[in-house]
Amino acid sequence: MLSNEMADLIKQRERKGKKKKSQIPYSIGLILIAIILFIILLQKQYTYAVCWILGIGIGIVLRYSRFCFSAAFRDPFLVGNTKLLRAMLLAMIISTIGFAVVQHSYLQHNPIDYDLIPGAVTSVGIHVMIGAFLFGVGMIIAGGCGSGVLMRIGEGHGLQWVVLIGFLIGTVLGAKDYSFWYNNIIEKSKTIYFPEYLDFRIVVVVQIAILLGLHRLASWYENRR
Repeated sequence: MLSNEMADLIKQRERKGKKKKSQIPYSIGLILIAIILFIILLQKQYTYAVCWILGIGIGIVLRYSRFCFSAAFRDPFLVGNTKLLRAMLLAMIISTIGFAVVQHSYLQHNPIDYDLIPGAVTSVGIHVMIGAFLFGVGMIIAGGCGSGVLMRIGEGHGLQWVVLIGFLIGTVLGAKDYSFWYNNIIEKSKTIYFPEYLDFRIVVVVQIAILLGLHRLASWYENRR
């Protein structure tokens, strides 16, 4: 089900449903629990407390923005809506600028080492294609990506618990067989890090230009329909 349809369905149920009890006491209880956990984590490990707050913040943003990676790629083909796709492209532009600043600062004082460069720099090969294909099929069948599934579990959707169990099973199987994939495919694939071949600033400008071009293309595609 599309993210917009899901939101409409929730609103319809709220309008049709009987008068519900106030959820304010539950909200106050959850806020108190969140504060208590934050204090406990802060006493144990500062980074855990920061991650806890960031996680809550990201969850709230996902809940109210209805941001979903599967919908970003699915909605343009099903209903011609590219709103989420354009939002994802803008997020990639912002992250490109952020990672560019961090990596450029690192490379000014350190040699290129894929394992130490901030961010994930890894090999590209057939394993990426296989993984992307399987993930794409899975999230379309499940009706959401990982963040969307977790968000809907928080909203009380029971079906997403089944998807979460599938996540856990897939994660265990992936961890079990990772050595096979690494030894036979990932380790033998080439790592392509563009700043090794081109000036860092040119790489960033070209990547942002491509993303802006895709954003314009998505807008044109939606208006054309």
